Amino acid sequence: MKTACCEMMEIHLRERTIEYIPKFREYGIPVLDGGSSFIIITFCPWCGHKLPSSLREKWFELMDEMGIDYDDIEKMPKRMQSDEWWR
Repeated sequence: MKTACCEMMEIHLRERTIEYIPKFREYGIPVLDGGSSFIIITFCPWCGHKLPSSLREKWFELMDEMGIDYDDIEKMPKRMQSDEWWR
């Protein structure tokens, strides 16, 4: 799957200055505080292309509907751990 809209985005995704989270279909800029936080972006900073909408809320809704604890990775279906659930 193509995740970059332009050459600059491709470079920054490869260098990890922009993160792409396939499970949530999110792009963001990492917060360099030692954690895993990042600031979600909705447009490419270089070409202005509108990026796909985040599916984070939908993922949590589905997990709730299935009665699965988000933190219990052992009980989480494999498809919910990747982008397979929304493809």
